[in-house]
Amino acid sequence: MARAFTDEFNLLSNTEPEWKGAALQYRDIVDFLNRSGISYAISTDPIVSRPYLEQFWETTEHDFTVTPNFIRATVAGHAIALYEDTIRRVLQFRDLSTDPTAYPDYFVDGCWRQKMGYVGARDYASYKKMWVLDQWRYFAHVMIICISSRKAGKDAMGHDLAAAMVGLSLNKGYNFSRYIFKAINDQINTAERFRFLLYPRFVQILINDALPNLPAIGERLQVKRVDKRVFAQFLKPGSVDPTPVHTELFGHLINEAYVAPGDWRWYSHDSEPELSEHSDEQQQQQQEEMESDDGSSNDGDDEGGNDGAEGSDSEETESDSSDSDDAPSHVHPRRTAKATLPASSSKRKRQSSSSEYEPDSDSDAAIQRQRRESIHKNKGDRQQLSIPVRWRLAASISFSC
Repeated sequence: MARAFTDEFNLLSNTEPEWKGAALQYRDIVDFLNRSGISYAISTDPIVSRPYLEQFWETTEHDFTVTPNFIRATVAGHAIALYEDTIRRVLQFRDLSTDPTAYPDYFVDGCWRQKMGYVGARDYASYKKMWVLDQWRYFAHVMIICISSRKAGKDAMGHDLAAAMVGLSLNKGYNFSRYIFKAINDQINTAERFRFLLYPRFVQILINDALPNLPAIGERLQVKRVDKRVFAQFLKPGSVDPTPVHTELFGHLINEAYVAPGDWRWYSHDSEPELSEHSDEQQQQQQEEMESDDGSSNDGDDEGGNDGAEGSDSEETESDSSDSDDAPSHVHPRRTAKATLPASSSKRKRQSSSSEYEPDSDSDAAIQRQRRESIHKNKGDRQQLSIPVRWRLAASISFSC
């Protein structure tokens, strides 16, 4: 059964559009795509011969008996072996074999929503370009119709390509070579009714590399270029609710020397404080300032170490309410609990350490022991407040067991 050819995917990108009208709004993203690690793959235009593609797909098989495993095929009577490294070299992806093809869900979703303005439903497995605007929509469009392994549907992309967009935006490694290798392997193993001439451009480029002197024969398949009319179309949000949010390009898209933030962050502490959480040093400094302000106004009330149990309870209640009302507005909501510690607990600790009298009776010794126990309890409370909720929960479960 002959495989169908679709001319709607594995297209050529618009690398040099006519810069006028709506196209002017896309200069930054087009410039980025032209210098990115996928530029060669989305812009190279070979002569695609249908007979060679059909021979390739009719004879492909995946060899798992060796490491690294590879895909073998026969074209014009010649054997071809495709490894992941072959795809990396020929399509010039500039990725590494150690790069991933997926990122954590929260990392991808956070970047799409907070940096790209995505307003679609929270579905980590699929992202739709209709929920972003202008340059972001064009970026997603290029990824879908130039890189993806689809044969229908131009709006949705899976987690893998959504992660690829994040990787390119943050200058973070993404393994496009493995993505293409896996897509070819999946096509080999798919049911017959789902088979088609996947990646006509990419496969022809790979054939030309393996057999450089192969003449073009038979039907020549026309590979289209990204329609320039999308420039005007993608500026309009369309009749969708909620309306997509306009956000500017960032990171590696506009700065070639951009370095990705550490860990799985889509923001930089230095350049984007509105999205970052306070460092531990900043939180400690804020905590000490709050304690100092509270202590200076109350030291005279408790000379001699007289802080009875009743007075402590009332002080702690008042301090909790006042501290929460006066919490700095710039503290990130996830850090508020740590930044607004009860001042009375730290005050009692300071008073105890400055107390100079020695216990001269059993009663005084009991009071002193009670004070030490209270100090240790409050210290434990403060440490608990500084520990993330998920860690406290895990600790409480382990202790209960």
